[in-house]
Parts: sequence; structure tokens; C-alpha cells
Amino acid sequence: MKVTAEELERCETLLTIEFDPKKEQDLLKKAAKRIAREVNIPGFRRGKAPFSTVVRRFGLEAVQQEALENMGDKVLKDALDDADIQPYGQIQLEDVSWEPLVFKLKVPTRPQVELANYREFRLDFEPVEVTDEDVEESLQELQESNATWTPVERPAELGDLISMTVTEMDGDEVLKENEAVEFELTEPDEEDTSRPDLVTPVLGLSAGDSKTFTITYPDDFNNQDYAGKEITFSVEVSGVKEKELDPLDDEFAQQVSDFETLAELEEDIRQNLLERRQREQNNDLGAEMVEKMVETATVLEWPAAMEEEEIDEEIARTERRFKDMGLTLDSYLAMQSKTKEGWREEIRESVADRIKRGLVLSKVVELEGLDASHSEILEQAKLISDLYGGGEQLWRNILASPAQQNLIADDVRSSKAIELLAAIARGEEPEAASEEEEPAEEAAETELEHGAVVSESDEESALAQEETKTAVLDDTSGEAADDPSADTQAEEILEEEAVKEEE
Repeated sequence: MKVTAEELERCETLLTIEFDPKKEQDLLKKAAKRIAREVNIPGFRRGKAPFSTVVRRFGLEAVQQEALENMGDKVLKDALDDADIQPYGQIQLEDVSWEPLVFKLKVPTRPQVELANYREFRLDFEPVEVTDEDVEESLQELQESNATWTPVERPAELGDLISMTVTEMDGDEVLKENEAVEFELTEPDEEDTSRPDLVTPVLGLSAGDSKTFTITYPDDFNNQDYAGKEITFSVEVSGVKEKELDPLDDEFAQQVSDFETLAELEEDIRQNLLERRQREQNNDLGAEMVEKMVETATVLEWPAAMEEEEIDEEIARTERRFKDMGLTLDSYLAMQSKTKEGWREEIRESVADRIKRGLVLSKVVELEGLDASHSEILEQAKLISDLYGGGEQLWRNILASPAQQNLIADDVRSSKAIELLAAIARGEEPEAASEEEEPAEEAAETELEHGAVVSESDEESALAQEETKTAVLDDTSGEAADDPSADTQAEEILEEEAVKEEE
């Protein structure tokens, strides 16, 4: 078997596999024997008809097709190994010919990324700070969220909570009937023309009062049953409550937190606000750095097959979202007078932009030697399970799935890259990757002793960062891990890792 490789444009290689005549004949004879075993050929027992008889009865093309279909993946794997090529996407058969047997395959290869000296880039930014007013505003929000409602015998005012039954009608058609509605009377937003004012008509009503009024909805209202229509509302008020706020003192702090004093709670709020704003600035600066690196990259190429696969995945995600809303992508496109092919080209640019950003971010991860420690993977997995309410079931599933942990590891590495780029943008000297930090691959071996499994990470890729948590959730629909103590083990591992890091 002779293998040659010719580099094409856009990270693709034309792989040519040529068989010698003897190997070609062996493949054809084996194919003819398989055909002879599967069908009855008069005058011969199954599998005993000679090659020439099978060819005469079914045709040479049928035998050749049988040979191609059963050649197996080993031939392709051997050819890729001979040419030292690692595919980076779906391989396409370009041509096949016989006498001699020659395959021509288009193989997507690894994207090529060469960056400008991004460590010299600097961006404008404002120092992150938290004022006393910011802390006071957060305290007031906390105070509002912990307020109590007390019944009052007076007309409803702004800020009150009104209980009522509501009937909504379009002419003689009843659109909705609600027997027990609690409606907080907040200040109407006069600048928001997309929503009608439902507050003003019920101001001044007391318990036992009834009222009928009409509201005209804007033409672009998101519910077509209401858009552009004059809807009649009939309400009967059953009660009015006013909001009571607890005083901001030490007792309040003890009620809403684990702190003993209001001063401690204020300091915690200040620190949390500072950390959140720092993260936000890191994300903004990091994203701006990535855009600048995309613009200044000397080489930024990826195979066409990779782009097509990304577009296919984007379409599949969109179809799932429409399905969740009870719609179909086809019906949406029909309403927009668009074809699927046309829409595919419309989203190509945004997909290409996402690929560029992902490739640049992955290159930073590679160049800076960033990795995800096992404790970081576990902490992120715990965060996902808590955030999405999966609890112990989701937690155990993540622990049992190396693929899901690889997704999380990619997310952790990309987050580190964003933080590093933000530090560079501010002119700081980013810390190098710690040689003492235990990478995920090495931690996997250690973790076997504790009953959880983490495999070696796949190739670095930041292309799916926006979908990481969703992908993990999608992948955890299978059976839970057999070990019911996996969550307890994980907690112990986190504690052990925390001790190590402190030391």
C-alpha cells in the first residue's frame, strides 16, 4: 500500500492510498466470497461459487462496491499513521478508481494559529472600586427581599401588594381567568412602551372593590392574542397589603446571614461586590484582548469541515430551543420567508467569529501552559450540580464521566486564559502556570484510589465554552454512578485538595 499526502488550502490534506495489484485482487476475491455466502447461485453451494461466476452474475461493480464497504477502518488508520496525519474533523472521500485501486481522501487537519506578541498589548480600564453608596444600595435590596407584607384597610398605593381575581377578555372571548392573583404595585416605567401599564388602573382600590377597564396592547407585544388589541379587564380586590422593612441593625444581619453585626455584613457585601466587579472587568478585558488577538493574528486558519460541523451543531441547538417552545425551525424560517440553506449561510459569519475566538483562546492555553487541577474540576462540577438543582444525582454522574469532566476542564482552562489576558491588558505581570499544581491528567491516577475517575484531557479546545454547562447537563441523562457514596468521596477530596493548596 502506497500512501502520499498533499497539503491543500485551509488546513486540509489530500491523502492518496494506492494498492498494489495483488492486494486489490485479494480484496475483490474476499468480497466475491462474501456475496457467494449471502445469496444462492445455481450449481454451487453457498460460498463456493468461483470469483469469475460471481462477477459474471452480479457484475464487477457490485463486487467492487462490496469490497469498498467492507474494507474497514484499519486501512484508513494505517494510511493516516503512515502519513503522520491526525484528522481534525470528518474525512471526505474525494475519488476512488480501480486498476489499480486508488483512494483520494480529503482530511481536515489541525487549525493553524500564530499570534502576535499579545503580552505587549495594553487596554484602557478604570480601577475597580466599591463605594459606600454601592454597599448601601445592596443592603436596601437585601432589606427589600426580606420584607414582610401586612394587611391594611385602606386604598392601594404604590409599593403595596394587592390580591384580586382577574378576567381578561377580547370582546366576548375570555382570554384568561385568574382567581388568585397577587400583584405588587411598582412604579410604571414610562419609557418602556413594549408593556402596557397594569398598575395605574388598580391604584386606589380597596378590599371588596371591583373595577372594569380596558388596555390597548402595543402592536409588537410578544403574545399574538393581545398584540394590537383592546383588552377588557374585570378585577375584584380581596385584600391590600403594605410592605414592612426590618431596620438595618445587628439583628437584621443575624437574620439574613451568618454574621453577628451589621458592620460584618457590610464588609462582606463590599468584598463580594469588589470580587464580582473584578470578574466582570476580567471578562470584558479578556474578551477585548481576544478580539484584538484575532485581528492581529499572523495565521488563523481552520478546516472547512470543522466550520460545517460547527454550523450543524448551531442549527441543532436552535432546533432544540424551538422545540422547547413548542415550535419548529422550519415554521420559523417560513414566517421569515427564509430557506434553511439561506439561513445556514446567514449564521456562517457568527460561527466563524466564534471559531476564531475559540482558537485564539486555546492557543493562549497552550502557550501559557494553563491547566485545570483536579480540585478545580471537582469544584466546578459541584457548582454546576448546585446551580442546576441536580444535587447528588448529577454530582455522581459527573464524577463517573471522564468526558463531562473534560468539558469542565476546558471551561476552567479558558477562564484562566481570560484572567491572564485581563492581567496583561492592565499591564500586570501574570503569574506563570504553577509547576506544583496537580494537573487533571495526573490527578486522575491519584483519584483512582478514592473511587472517582478522570481520564486524560482531550485536545485543548475553547470552541464550546458557552455550552459547557448545558453539554454537561445533557450528558448526565444516563444512569447514575453505581457508588452511592461518590458525593461524600468528592467532598473529602475537595477538603484534601484545599489543605494541600494551603500548605
